[in-house]
Amino acid sequence: MVKNTPKLYLAPSKKNFMTIKNYLSILTVLVLFISCGDDDRTPDAIPFNDRGEQSIADDEFIRDYLQTHFYNYEEFANPPADFNYEIRFDTIAGDNADKTPLLDQVATKTYDRFDTSNTLYILTAREGVGASPTFADSTFVTYRGSNILGNVFDGAANPIWFNLPATIDGFANGIAGAKGGSGFTIAADGTTEFNNDYGIGAIFIPSGLAYFAQPPNSSIGLYSSLVFTFSIFDSKVTDHDGDGIISINEDINNNNFFFDDIDNTDGDNQSNFNDPDDDNDGVTTSLEIVRDEEGNFVSFMDTDNDGISDHLDDDDDGDGINTLDEIDINFNTGVITYPDSDGDGTPDYLDSDS
Repeated sequence: MVKNTPKLYLAPSKKNFMTIKNYLSILTVLVLFISCGDDDRTPDAIPFNDRGEQSIADDEFIRDYLQTHFYNYEEFANPPADFNYEIRFDTIAGDNADKTPLLDQVATKTYDRFDTSNTLYILTAREGVGASPTFADSTFVTYRGSNILGNVFDGAANPIWFNLPATIDGFANGIAGAKGGSGFTIAADGTTEFNNDYGIGAIFIPSGLAYFAQPPNSSIGLYSSLVFTFSIFDSKVTDHDGDGIISINEDINNNNFFFDDIDNTDGDNQSNFNDPDDDNDGVTTSLEIVRDEEGNFVSFMDTDNDGISDHLDDDDDGDGINTLDEIDINFNTGVITYPDSDGDGTPDYLDSDS
């Protein structure tokens, strides 16, 4: 049994704790300006590194590190009595010259972002026995974040819940697929003890799936490739906006990323996974899907059979009149009513012959 305060990492300061968070800021364009002199107040933009060139450089750097370093795999294979199940990296040299390089032990996942291919390298030091999250779910984890040179900038020694879409892209997709543990027990002193069968791993992340040119603090640096070691204890399938559609099913183009234009059907400031009315037609998404008696999702509705589900269709019945114009919204109270002009029991917005 392992207590929920394993001696994995030093607890981070409150300031550093937030650095893994995304909150969409890493998706905005950062432009630095410099003055051109007293007689010219028009600023010149300092250009970003080219994403394609940076991706190639990052990948070469990560692969070189993985080829020249190893982790304590022998301790994981035959744990000593006092083993703390912490991943440690070291250089393949001297007494360690015969060690197996990380490059021979990692799996890869490749994602296209901003028209650029980026590859994650994922190490599984111990495979858990529990459920696996998707990039859209919530996970109960400990973690430590550093650059590849080993400078730690973030971490959590005690397990915390992480909403994966609110973290950096590489972390969310790197931990997706890892398996948690089988559960926990409550000790006599009231502390939680996790069964010692949870997943343990590491993620090597290029800057294009991390902070690129917009690091949240100077501890990370521009264009930094990152390493996260983690232990995953549990996960939850998540419906972030409570609309009845689990978030993973609101990734419209299935690229494991929620922030493409296509994933924001109505073009507002909320991607569909976090928007209770995906098409902004005045009818909440929860009313535009089929549910069972317990309220669980069954299927998508497509009233006009045009191949576009009602929750993504601003004209649900295909009559040429937007759904928003076939409902009544009291903007003082927020109450929405659904007229049925011909009294046939079908509201106008679902009735092509109303």
